[in-house]
Amino acid sequence: MIERLTFVQAVWLFCSAFVLHILEEWPRLTGWARLHACERFTQRDYNVIHATGVAVSLLGALIVSRFQNRFVVFIFFAFVFTPAVLFNTLFHVGASVLARSYCPAAITAVAIYLPLFAVITTLAYREGLLATLVLAGVFHAWEVGHNVFRVW
Repeated sequence: MIERLTFVQAVWLFCSAFVLHILEEWPRLTGWARLHACERFTQRDYNVIHATGVAVSLLGALIVSRFQNRFVVFIFFAFVFTPAVLFNTLFHVGASVLARSYCPAAITAVAIYLPLFAVITTLAYREGLLATLVLAGVFHAWEVGHNVFRVW
């Protein structure tokens, strides 16, 4: 069935995966982050960040499906999809290892996000739309440093 998916069809799976990830993460991440990252991180911070993330995932999928071109896909990969999926997975797994404590949502990150990233990236490549991942990593590092660790 995956072989029949187009890139645009697969992009809509990102929205559902994002919500599933939040469902695993929501009840426990704020407490975990306060203990292991920054004690100033609040449930309100979490709610605002993730409500915005749901809206951005839906808007991103809508824009990509309406305006499928390399520039739009580049922006989607660099600032929405790759930071939220690939680098968020690295954050959850790395944070679990460094804190020696399960970082809530590491399961959905590994079990859902990584396969989804592989599928959507493969489809984007197959359709000649693949964008760079380096900018996405820099953006995610800045976002987590600002929102969770409160470094800047």
